[in-house]
Amino acid sequence: MSEGTYDPATKSFTFTSEMEPVPGMKSQVREVLKIADKDHMMLEWYENRGGQERKTMEINYTRAGKK
Repeated sequence: MSEGTYDPATKSFTFTSEMEPVPGMKSQVREVLKIADKDHMMLEWYENRGGQERKTMEINYTRAGKK
């Protein structure tokens, strides 16, 4: 489960959560979902590794055209 906020100035949602990919190994995660317009958005995924936050994934979404 994640909790987050919305920043209307940057059209961004920021979520924080804790994940446990391996039992006993919890890590902090931050997700940023940026809405560029009605057809484009970007998801950035950050993980805390060794006490430092690092960006580990970026996905750019584009709405498919109508057929």
